[in-house]
Amino acid sequence: MTGLAYTETAETQDIGHYDRDRGLPAIVHGHALRNPAATALVFGNSQLSYGELDTISDALAVMLQERGVVRGDVVGLLLPRSLETVVCMLAILKAGAAYLPLDPAYPAEHLDYVIAECAPKIIFAETSSVPKLALIPGLETKTLDARAAIADASAARPAVQPAGQPCGCDAAYVMFTSGSTGRPKGVVVPHRGLSNLILDQRHNILTTKDVVLHALTISFDASMLEIWSALLNGCKLVGMLDVNFSVSRLCELIEEHGVTFHASTPGLFNLMADYGQERMQSLRHVIYGGDVGSVTHSLRFMQSHPNCRVSNVYGPTEATVLVTAYSIPADFKGSELPIGKAIAHTEIRILDDELREVAYGTEGQIAIGGDGLALGYFNRPELTRERFVIVDTRDGPVRCYLTGDLGTMDADGMVYFRGRRDRQVKINGKRIELDEIETALRSDTRLAEAAVVCQVMGPELKQMIAYLCPREDLRGRDQELTRDVMAALRGRLPAFMIPNSIVVIDEMPLTRSGKIDRSKLLAPPPEAVPGSLDLTAKSGGEAMLTRLWREALGNKPVDADTNFFDLGGTSLQLMQVHARIEAELGRAIPVVLLFKHSTIRELSRFLDGKLDSSARGTAAAQRAEQQRNNMARFRRNTK
Repeated sequence: MTGLAYTETAETQDIGHYDRDRGLPAIVHGHALRNPAATALVFGNSQLSYGELDTISDALAVMLQERGVVRGDVVGLLLPRSLETVVCMLAILKAGAAYLPLDPAYPAEHLDYVIAECAPKIIFAETSSVPKLALIPGLETKTLDARAAIADASAARPAVQPAGQPCGCDAAYVMFTSGSTGRPKGVVVPHRGLSNLILDQRHNILTTKDVVLHALTISFDASMLEIWSALLNGCKLVGMLDVNFSVSRLCELIEEHGVTFHASTPGLFNLMADYGQERMQSLRHVIYGGDVGSVTHSLRFMQSHPNCRVSNVYGPTEATVLVTAYSIPADFKGSELPIGKAIAHTEIRILDDELREVAYGTEGQIAIGGDGLALGYFNRPELTRERFVIVDTRDGPVRCYLTGDLGTMDADGMVYFRGRRDRQVKINGKRIELDEIETALRSDTRLAEAAVVCQVMGPELKQMIAYLCPREDLRGRDQELTRDVMAALRGRLPAFMIPNSIVVIDEMPLTRSGKIDRSKLLAPPPEAVPGSLDLTAKSGGEAMLTRLWREALGNKPVDADTNFFDLGGTSLQLMQVHARIEAELGRAIPVVLLFKHSTIRELSRFLDGKLDSSARGTAAAQRAEQQRNNMARFRRNTK
């Protein structure tokens, strides 16, 4: 087989600048030619130089092509954060294909739908993920163990390089997001989307001396910013190996490797501002996006890290992660953070209902144009035509993505977010269509009707509440119904889409037109629940944990013998509880202990030293299944 060899040309010499026609592998190869010994990837005790990364990914790409992968194919990545995952990503692109991130923690039913939709030619996986694939009926896609495939390809070391090198307009990856019709939708992002996002962007200038942190899961599109910010700039990428990491572990990794750039979600950033103190002095730029940013936390973080710039960013998956950025000044006085101005090679338009541009300062729908736009939705031509449209602007016709977000823009191009036109919500940076959750619930034959609303409980806390109307013959069995319906829902949807609270009602309130009147669906009353704790009557440890759990859960009643996730807790809220426990006790506590001892009563006894070795041995078998469930839920939510 013959291939197209890379050569040292003007294209690879000028590796630091954006070229919309150039594929990503050529840029990485340019860094490998210039600095082959420079460290590219660090994951725990494993690392690769740029020369090694380039050579190994070449060999793996040739192996993929020998197995039938051709330009335009899709290859799945059912993998966690790892060095092997990044190698596989680059190899897939070199083979001319697009990669499909698949979260190993997602339910088999969700993976079944995504895999059936994209029909990947091959799926890279790890041994622990193979049983999940075995649950998918009729799966014919070839599965390769990522580590073994890399080892085999490296040993073969073919003399040729992969054929069919991609160009900027080729698909780089397919990222699935929540869908309002109940069907997740795959966004097809081209190579130029990523190179436009990262190169020649004045809001985030990186050099070969920078160190980039990779702590998000690959099924979250912001992880693409982490990975490719490093590889396209010749930087070092440091990966978080721990799945169940804590704030203190995150800080340690940043300190240990001198991380300079970190992309975060607002929730995680707020925890870093609260509990990071002055530890992460190597940081020079932190960006966060995906939800409304906190002015208080931003200023607090900058005060303790005066050499670090903090940026609030905005952007949907359909426009390659982010399209606006706002660098927050240390003397910021406002109560609301703007989402910033358009990044390079990007256009922001504010439109009315007729898709006409509105006057400056007038609220309208945010529309995005420019080189960062996705190619469309995978196998969804109707939806692509609906959301990617030609808009007649003041500067002529422009292809735009209609975000559904509302905003205003001032005469200087500064954009302010004003909410949504529909029922999409953002929680901890994750995009959630409430209609998709309702569709899943309504398919449950035990229910006559279901509705889901998002309640904003404070500037940093939101919760999804599901209202369930049981069939008439199942009324009066609320506890059993809730347990069975939610167990079925967890088998269909990712953990971050599971409602935090459940309310069982006999019938839905309706509008005059017969539609559900969600304005009359009230939040569950904060009344005591059986077994809830009386702070004054319990030990100091139980009182402290009860207070911390209630603060994290929005002052909901908590039960001494109910685990955190069954009370509606999320992975981010558990990180908050863990950080506060460490702060109050003044010592490090392994975060895994919150899974091993998953109730207030048991965790309190452990922290107080009351669980002796025999008691632990007796309880171990009973806890084993619960711990596995907790860890699985955490993996599904950790970013």
